[in-house]
Amino acid sequence: MIIPAADNMGLREGDAGVHIPLACNANDKGSLFAGSIFSGATLAAYRATERLFASRGLTGDLVAKTASINYLKRIVSDGLAQATPASEPVLKPNGNYTVTMRVRVIDANGTCGAELIAEFILLHKKSG
Repeated sequence: MIIPAADNMGLREGDAGVHIPLACNANDKGSLFAGSIFSGATLAAYRATERLFASRGLTGDLVAKTASINYLKRIVSDGLAQATPASEPVLKPNGNYTVTMRVRVIDANGTCGAELIAEFILLHKKSG
């Protein structure tokens, strides 16, 4: 899936996570813009959730339900958003699955500058 806003911010997906370049996401203080950190973290969580459900053979439409971020420290270099499951997927009575993901956004030295928690829903494909 192509996300034009992510392309405009220079966000790049890789094996280690989502790279958030400072060059095109700097604020007036010379650090990563909070909105870019949030976007990169959300994209990392979304892609990791896609891979998690696919690894379990689960299909459907993936949507974000909630996301909350804590900014811990200014990031004055490129950032890297790394996502891991905070829970196992749970099957709900309506046939949807839910999972919570945790994302750490680290700077070039590996110091965590932000943490995001996001809940995703895999919508059950209805027949007919």
